[in-house]
Amino acid sequence: MSGCNSVVPNIRALLEPRSIAVFGASGRSGRPGHDVIAALDTFGASPDVYPVTPRYETILGRACLSAPKDLPSGIDLAVIASGSARIISDAEAAIAAGVGALHVLGDLGPDDCDRLGAMARAAGIPLLGPNSVGYVNYAGRQLSTWIAPPDGHREAGSIALIVQSGALFSYANSVDPRLRFSLTLQPGREAGLTLADAMDHALDMPQTAVLGLYLETVSAPERFVAMLARADAAGVPVVVLAPGRSPAAAEAIATHARRLAGTGAGLEAAFRRFGVTQVSTLDAFWTTLHLFSAIPVPGPGGLAILTDSGAQRAMTIDICAQLGVPLARFAEPTRARLRGVLDSELSVDNPLDIWGGEKDLAAHTATCLETAVSDPGTAMAVIVTEFGVPDSDTFPTRMAEGASRVAGTAGKPVVAASFSTRHFASGRMREMEARGLPVLDGLETSLLAIRDLFARRDRTHFPASEPLGSPLGVALAERVADLSPADEAGALALLSAVGIPVVPHRVVESADAAQSAARELGGRVVLKTAAPLLHKTEVGGVHLDLGSPGDIAAAWDDLANRLGPRVLVARMERTGHDLALGAIVDPQFGPLVMVGAGGIEAELLADRRFALAPVSETEALSMIAGLAIAPRLSAFRGGPAADVASAARAVVALSRLIAACSARISEIDINPLRVGLGGVVALDAVIIKTQENDEDPSQ
Repeated sequence: MSGCNSVVPNIRALLEPRSIAVFGASGRSGRPGHDVIAALDTFGASPDVYPVTPRYETILGRACLSAPKDLPSGIDLAVIASGSARIISDAEAAIAAGVGALHVLGDLGPDDCDRLGAMARAAGIPLLGPNSVGYVNYAGRQLSTWIAPPDGHREAGSIALIVQSGALFSYANSVDPRLRFSLTLQPGREAGLTLADAMDHALDMPQTAVLGLYLETVSAPERFVAMLARADAAGVPVVVLAPGRSPAAAEAIATHARRLAGTGAGLEAAFRRFGVTQVSTLDAFWTTLHLFSAIPVPGPGGLAILTDSGAQRAMTIDICAQLGVPLARFAEPTRARLRGVLDSELSVDNPLDIWGGEKDLAAHTATCLETAVSDPGTAMAVIVTEFGVPDSDTFPTRMAEGASRVAGTAGKPVVAASFSTRHFASGRMREMEARGLPVLDGLETSLLAIRDLFARRDRTHFPASEPLGSPLGVALAERVADLSPADEAGALALLSAVGIPVVPHRVVESADAAQSAARELGGRVVLKTAAPLLHKTEVGGVHLDLGSPGDIAAAWDDLANRLGPRVLVARMERTGHDLALGAIVDPQFGPLVMVGAGGIEAELLADRRFALAPVSETEALSMIAGLAIAPRLSAFRGGPAADVASAARAVVALSRLIAACSARISEIDINPLRVGLGGVVALDAVIIKTQENDEDPSQ
């Protein structure tokens, strides 16, 4: 591996050390200062190792040095295995001795953590940690960790794994020999090397074909997004397990957009833009990494599934429908051939139950699988049974034999999957893997991973979006500066200026003016208080569907007496479907735009999509299509389709506005955006300026 393109200075000294000094070295097994030395023998030949301690003559056959001054010059890596009280002083001594990199195992408080990072930056050397379990460089057969992989002979592979969990790092290196890594790394508190830096280095490694991230926080968002973009451009899939992103974690502030953003909106937006695969369980994480590293992205068509029982077939059909797995539809020649080899009581529809009591099960399996794979509508095939049962059960062994014959010559991806995860005898599975037939675990988890592989094949690559031009952007910034807090009329005017159609309206301060405005607007109207309130309905500040002059005057009197004389009169819009549009400035990922279910469903359904702003129209259309309510906007049961293209253009316009004015605007909320047959109209809008954050006009 090269690492030569990394922005981290001298990263080779950290991840490819030829010499290592261990500060806080110990002769007692179970201590990090002992186990990190023992781990260096995992791959056989190890770098030159210099334990630094006055307490021992030798540790594990290596001569100890009593003080840092005794170190030879040119040491690549200093591993600081000392207790917390000595970390800073030992790091200072290591830097003074001229080491090329630091790896700090122990933990520090925030102030000392910052101090350590500043020391490394001042010295111009990379720092891993503090509180970093370390790394295993499988491709380079080197490591620095006190939790050694139990199998030093594990073959290097193509998965680069970066995890913000010491326990998960430990599990990864021992959990399953089918998972083959180029690199595993736990960055700790990231006072020096960040997760994004580690991603950069992993992408420099020619062995890396898939990048797996266990993600709890993003310390360098701009660089993280840049690394997602780099992986996407290189065709390297990124698989992320990121817990703690539920709506319950959302910060309930002001607008629908902010409430619905939660803690994961920025990540969601970045993942959407760059085609990241996100999983929600550890089983799905391992299975997806295994699958993505084992086979190429399939070509056109769907998935062919072969099972050996009616129960398996029935459950497979249910799971495929639930997950949205794209299934192959067999052509008639394929179906005819299957009729000739399957028992007459078995269906020739995909998924297949192929077992009818055949004596030569291996040959029968091979014939059925080859037939299914050769169908022009098949892009990939999976054969499912309990491959993990003990070797004494020869039934899955014979199925594995038949499937392995086909896998190497099919010309299309073929994988196997155990029906459940409750049996595990690894011998058969390892043999299947050695013969080129990857084995996944559990029907549902396996089909989820396969679905995500197809989703990667079918994903839309969003074109670059255009920001607002300078003259218009400057003019808008000036208009934002003049905007009063919670001024709905001003917000609507600003949205109109960027091309979002808004409901015809007037602001009045008398009953007569309200009646006159209603006549000008035509039809029935809505009266809303124009007082600086974010949540007008909660204080009785809205009167709907008014027609007669008397009703309009009475509504104005009510609002004026309770909330003040300034009232907004707007045309009553009846037809169409409601969306909610929003925009926020995320503290980590910057300006984001949102589209979701509108009206009261905005929070009831939590049906929304976020994207990095600005967005292209292609991405806006994809966001809308991804909503659970999207079928309502289509030509449902012969009815006319809503004007989704106009809705997408409104999303684009809003995204350009928040991107251009992110220094002045913190939130924008349009709810609802009424989507009709021939366009859209914003019926309600709130814009919160950055300086208003400390002044909640709803209070």
